[in-house]
Amino acid sequence: MIIVILLFVKFVLDKKYLPGPWNLPVIGYLHKLDPAAPYLTLTKLAQKYGPIYTIKLGMVNVVVLADARILKKVLARDETLERSPLYLIDTVFEGRGLAHANIDLWKDQRKFVANFLRTVGATRVSPNRKTFDALIKKHVEEFVQVVKNQAFCKPLDPSELIIHLVSSTASSLFLGQPFSLNDKKVSDLARNIHVFIKLLMFGSPMNFLPFLRFLPPYKKQLALLKEAVHRVRDIQGKLIDECEKSTSKDSQSNLVKAFQLQISEGKSDNIYTLDQLHRLLFDLYVAFTETTINSLLWIFLYLAQHVEIQNKIRLELLWVLQGELLDFEDFENLHYTKATLAEIARIRTLLPLGVPHHASENIYLEGLTIPKGTMIMPLLWAIHMDPKVYKDPEEFRPERFIDSDGKFFKPESFLPFQSGKRMCVGEDVANMVTTIFIAGVLQNFKIEPVGSLPLDFTGTCGAALSPKSQKLVFTKI
Repeated sequence: MIIVILLFVKFVLDKKYLPGPWNLPVIGYLHKLDPAAPYLTLTKLAQKYGPIYTIKLGMVNVVVLADARILKKVLARDETLERSPLYLIDTVFEGRGLAHANIDLWKDQRKFVANFLRTVGATRVSPNRKTFDALIKKHVEEFVQVVKNQAFCKPLDPSELIIHLVSSTASSLFLGQPFSLNDKKVSDLARNIHVFIKLLMFGSPMNFLPFLRFLPPYKKQLALLKEAVHRVRDIQGKLIDECEKSTSKDSQSNLVKAFQLQISEGKSDNIYTLDQLHRLLFDLYVAFTETTINSLLWIFLYLAQHVEIQNKIRLELLWVLQGELLDFEDFENLHYTKATLAEIARIRTLLPLGVPHHASENIYLEGLTIPKGTMIMPLLWAIHMDPKVYKDPEEFRPERFIDSDGKFFKPESFLPFQSGKRMCVGEDVANMVTTIFIAGVLQNFKIEPVGSLPLDFTGTCGAALSPKSQKLVFTKI
C-alpha cells in the first residue's frame, strides 16, 4: 500500500505542476528517445503536451522548454545559472573551463574571455575590430586560392579545407600562431575534436544512467571519449609550450599570454591555474571550431541547393562592397545576406537540445512549478521549427527575416546562441567569421551540387548537429 501511495503521489499528483508523458521506473522515457535524433522525439512531445512539459530521462527529472518567451523568462533567473549535472559532461569538464564551469568560476572567466575578445577585435564594439577582420580575410583568401589551384570546377568536399582554415583561425586567436596547410597537428586536433563532439551527446543514456559505463557498448564509448579528450589536451599542451616560447611581447596578443598575465599579477590561485588554462583553451577551441565549421558547411549546402539565393546575395555584395572584401562595418547594410545566414541557422539549429541548465530552487512561472533539482532543457529545435511562429518551417525562406522596409530583423523566437546570462559569449565572433567568409567565397565562386546528385540535409547529432560530408562544385563567376 505504501508503494502504491508513493507511486500515486509521484506520477499523478505531480501532474499538477507540469504535463508530460508517463515514464518507466529507472529508465524513464529513455527507451522511446530516438538515439540518432533525440530532438525530434522531444519536439513531438512538445506538440502533444505543450511548450513546457516534464519528462524523466533515467533518474533525472527534466523540464523541456519549447517556447522562446518562456525560455527567456526562465533562463533570465539566477536560480537557473547552474549547469545540470550530467555524467559525460562532468567527466570531461569537472566543473572547470567556461561553458560548464561552476557559477563563481564562470562569472570570473566569462568576464576575462569577453575582455580578451574585445581587446583582440573579435567583438562588434572593439576598437581593434579591423585586426580580427584581417585575420579572417587572410584565411578566406587562402580558401579561394586553394580551390582555384586544386579543385576549380571539380567535385570537392570542402570539409577538410574548412576544418583546417577554421582551426588555423582559432589557433591564431587563442595561441597567436596559425597552422600551415601541411601541419599534422591540424588533422590530429580536428579528428579528435570531431570524435569528442560526436560522442559527447546530451541525449546519451550514459548521462542519465551512469552505471551504463560498465556495460558494452557504453564502456567503449566512454573510453573513446576520454582518449579523444586526452589527445586534444596533449596537442594543446604542446601548442601552449610553443606559445610561451614565442617572441611576442604583447601580453594581450593571444589567450595564453592574456591568461598568464593574470597569473603574474597574482590573481586568485583557485582560478588562474595551469589546469584552468588548459581546460579553458579546450573549451573555447572546441566551441569555436565546431560551431564555425558546421555553420559554414551548412551554409555551403543550402546555397548550393538554392543558386537563385546565391545570386541575390552576390548582387547585394556587389552593390554594398563595390568589389572590395567585406569589412564588418559593411555588415549592417547586407540585409539579405544576414537574413539568409539567419534562416540557415534556424532551419539547421547547431545545438538542437541547447545547453541544459539546473534549477537550484523551486521556480514558479505562470501558474506552473519547476521543482528544485530539475534539469532545464532548452529545446531550440522545436522553437525554431514551430509552425505557429515560422509558417512551413521546413521550407527554406530567408525572407522570414526581412521586414516591410526590406531590412533584416531578428524575431524574438530566434535564439541560435540560446538566451540568459549564460548565453554564448562568442556570438560576435561567429557572425564575423561566417559573414566575411561567405562574402569572400561568393565574390569568387558559384556553389552547385555535383550533377544531379541530391544533397543530404539530415545531419548527424552529437553535441552539435553536423552535416554529412558531401562534394560540391565551385565555379568561377
